[in-house]
Amino acid sequence: MDRHEQVDRRGRVLDAAVELIARDGFDGVRIADVARQAGVSTALVHYHFANRAQLLTEALTHSLSRAEQRLARSAGEVGRAGADRRLADLIDFALPFTDEDVREARLWAELESRAAGSPELAEALARLNRRTEQPVADAVAAGLAEGIFHDCVPAEVATAAQALLAGLSVRLTAHDPGLDLAGVRELAGRQLSRLVGYAGVLPFRPLSAVLPESGIGTATATAPDAITATSTSTSTSTSTSTDSVAERGESTGAGRAAVGRRRRAARRPAAGH
Repeated sequence: MDRHEQVDRRGRVLDAAVELIARDGFDGVRIADVARQAGVSTALVHYHFANRAQLLTEALTHSLSRAEQRLARSAGEVGRAGADRRLADLIDFALPFTDEDVREARLWAELESRAAGSPELAEALARLNRRTEQPVADAVAAGLAEGIFHDCVPAEVATAAQALLAGLSVRLTAHDPGLDLAGVRELAGRQLSRLVGYAGVLPFRPLSAVLPESGIGTATATAPDAITATSTSTSTSTSTSTDSVAERGESTGAGRAAVGRRRRAARRPAAGH
């Protein structure tokens, strides 16, 4: 087997692990399941990964690397300069907009739940936390240099941001009925603006520009449910798609009012009940 083929098979194993662990939980996934999903032998999985703990941490690292590549591509395509825009984009990067984001949030939850009882997983978690915190610290440091952020310590802001955004992401992916993506985005923006002493509202891109172009409102993905965080389960696929798109619009003024009207209507009992 040449080097290219080894890398390809290892990547397939990690893709399979990401999908299965996010779907079934770490305890519900066996090496044989991952091998079957990846179309390889169990021996090959064991060859690349010494144990299930290593498979979990490397699956999350793999997922994070892909997300970072998407972030870099997006930043290059949009050409957004300035520390305040960078911080806004990093908030978006941390929230579950896509199926891949949802899977990654669930992998984080799996890793965090096991880290307390495993020095190996605790070390891996700390390493991954530092990796996700560093871009935030860099953006805050840049904002201090630009004179738009004030009276804050970049590393401290990054740690607080990681905790805030991770907690909000877990609640979104758990379908907390009190939260939706637009509201969480605003909340995170307000809190981080206060932490860095930023005057005004962080310059987020329009929500419609951040959301994926496909897969919205379909019945096949978990991400749309997490994004909308809706508690209504009786809508048809057509109405779900319509509501999802509307709810993901700019979270100001008429947009919020329209979402509120729909939610109140959904909670009203049907005639005769």
